[in-house]
Amino acid sequence: MQVMMDGESISPDECTEEYGWQAAVSKRMSTKSAASGDSAEAGPNMDAASRTFENGNRVKNRVVRASRMPYMPKDHFKIILRPRGGINISKMGSTKVGKAIIEAAGLGSDQTASDIICPNVSQNIMVASTPERENAEKYVRIRSIDLGGCSYEINAYEAAPDDTCKGVIRNIDVADGPTELERNIVNPRNPLALAAKRIKNTGTVIIAFDGHKVPNFVRYGPILVKCSLYRKKIDICYACGRLGHRADVCPTPEETVCRGCGAINVTKEHRCQPRCELCGGPHPTADRMCSQRYTIPYVVRRRRSERAMAANVEKEQVDNPLNPRSSELHSTASAPVDDSKPTAASRGRSRSRKHSRSRGRSASRSRGRSASRSKSVVRSGHRSPSINPKSEGGSGSTWADKVKGSAMTDKTPPTKGQSSDNRRLAWADGAQTEPVSAMLCDPPPEQSREIERLKKENED
Repeated sequence: MQVMMDGESISPDECTEEYGWQAAVSKRMSTKSAASGDSAEAGPNMDAASRTFENGNRVKNRVVRASRMPYMPKDHFKIILRPRGGINISKMGSTKVGKAIIEAAGLGSDQTASDIICPNVSQNIMVASTPERENAEKYVRIRSIDLGGCSYEINAYEAAPDDTCKGVIRNIDVADGPTELERNIVNPRNPLALAAKRIKNTGTVIIAFDGHKVPNFVRYGPILVKCSLYRKKIDICYACGRLGHRADVCPTPEETVCRGCGAINVTKEHRCQPRCELCGGPHPTADRMCSQRYTIPYVVRRRRSERAMAANVEKEQVDNPLNPRSSELHSTASAPVDDSKPTAASRGRSRSRKHSRSRGRSASRSRGRSASRSKSVVRSGHRSPSINPKSEGGSGSTWADKVKGSAMTDKTPPTKGQSSDNRRLAWADGAQTEPVSAMLCDPPPEQSREIERLKKENED
């Protein structure tokens, strides 16, 4: 019976052992070529999507960088002041607005000597930084300021301190007021919790924690509630439709911009095809559907920076491993010098003394010591004070001085008029012309005992 099956016809030679897995390889290559063709067809669409994503990231980064504040002392209290009523800080002037804030707080020039009042033009707000708790409380109590004969409302509150992070818990009963929130969250059962604040009239509560780590769970009274890292949204104004500030501090509330297409001063009958400036999606800018409407928290950026630095250090260690030989030499070179250790001359004398004792002849012992001493003198250029075996305050010539032929009383280096070579030649001449009897006179007691012992051994 003959059966027909779908597939590619091959010759019997292609089934031999020499071909091996050639059929599988060819089939795999054909599959890859087909996939590459499909990707080439989808290439323009993918490039357009990537360009849109890059443009959205560029806009997002520009807004985030513009809203960052300059450095302020970490030990200061930071007060955020949000002026309402259409005040444009960049046009009004930060100095004029700052003076109005100081007057509204009732502070004098001597009291604000250490204070810092800085504008954030992008967010259209003012930030007061002060080391005094009394000044901070006065800034927080500001409700309005006077500018050009007009009174403008101010919303002031204290910002979270430095070296803290924020977490979020959800679905908290709206009936619980601020006092009950503090009692249920800020207690010894949550040791890292510093403060709790509800977002308007919602069930979401923001908790400030000490340090740069948000716990996975917190205790709301006896109840264990899941906690997540707080992510700040990109500021967008629902009044004018621009990015960077919110509607309560909008400097141009009368000028409206469409969040979908960017058209200015549109009417209620305006219809358009929306396109997000952040992600390029078919929705208004920074809408709930936008995946790029959140900023990267500082805790995450700090953690990524630490990991990148650790990876760079590890890569440098792998690429340039330390040589054990060089590290040993470096440690040896950097080790402090111990004055109690013997110098080269003293080591030479000790080695020659041990060698001469094994020979058993006093003359050879003297010559060995003289040779080692002369070598050390030639290397150093002048005699080291450690060579002189005389004790401090002692007088007279020692046995080593008699071997050398002259007393070593000069411990100072050679003068300009006296060459070190001449001194070495004079010492060598004295050592050569010195009679052997003078070199063998008055040995030290230990040497005398050693000589007597050797004589007895020879006689036996």
